[in-house]
Amino acid sequence: MKTALRTLILAALFFPAAASAQTYQPWNNPDSPSSGPSSGPSSGRSSGDVQGLVGRLNTLIDEAERSRAADPKFLGDLRKLSNEYRQAAPPSRTRLLSDDFADGDFTRSPEWTVTAGKYWVKSGWGLRSAVKADAASAGTGASQQQRPSGRDAAASIFGHILQQAIDPNRQSGGGQAATNTGTVLNPTAIQTGFRTPNAFAIEVDFSSWAAAGRLEIGPYQGIPQGGDRAQGYILAYTPGGGLELLRVTRGGTSIIDSAPARLSLEDKKTHRLEWTRRADGAMTVAIDGKNILSATEVSFRGDFDGLRMVNRGGDYIFKRFAVYGTQ
Repeated sequence: MKTALRTLILAALFFPAAASAQTYQPWNNPDSPSSGPSSGPSSGRSSGDVQGLVGRLNTLIDEAERSRAADPKFLGDLRKLSNEYRQAAPPSRTRLLSDDFADGDFTRSPEWTVTAGKYWVKSGWGLRSAVKADAASAGTGASQQQRPSGRDAAASIFGHILQQAIDPNRQSGGGQAATNTGTVLNPTAIQTGFRTPNAFAIEVDFSSWAAAGRLEIGPYQGIPQGGDRAQGYILAYTPGGGLELLRVTRGGTSIIDSAPARLSLEDKKTHRLEWTRRADGAMTVAIDGKNILSATEVSFRGDFDGLRMVNRGGDYIFKRFAVYGTQ
């Protein structure tokens, strides 16, 4: 592929130089008399990216064909190759958000708003969120609590099962995460509002410092409140449990795709999350350059209103956020 791309670049560089000096001359077909030249080459602007290079090259191929300046078979092969690169080239991007928190202030340029819990900038590291047990919510212990009756216990179990059946992704305790010891963890939530097109690319550089909880990141529509989920898409990471791609609508939360494979991210090293969505709804999620999820979902066709993040019991440091609109 590198050799083929080199051929494209050399052709793109050679043709403009020849065209600027003179009009293409007819190709002398050894099997038949040549015809006269056609109109001169068209002008155009060169582009530094692959898409622009391929477009410019196709224009030059068109002119070479009209002027019969090269073997038609060669030009056909060259056009086929250039079209393959057009299809394989990544979509153009427009940067919408970029923040590495180097200024120590997450409340401006861009503005992040904390809607639940606490976030702070750790100098030299990035934006941090650490959720620890809420002592006030943990209770006083079993020895000081009244032992529930059999009927109360049965009602509690039935209610929990019913809640999970209605929304299997909803955490127990009305949006709070509960550990197996009964300790309640209050989620933290932060968001930044900006117009995000339906086709986007999200990059997050982060490190995980605790093998617990759950991290949720995604574009939202509307005005989310507190630690509750907002309408839109959510990419959820559970240490030891993998990734889930969720759709949140007025009707509830549903799983689009999941990758239960264990991810070793709790090494306190920075990892890169890349999440892209095309205009046709095709989404891919990669960790450190390795594709983890791939799915197509078209429930949301309009623009999004911003990016939101919820920490449900973990300890994370976010070194960089970047969001792009794609075409």
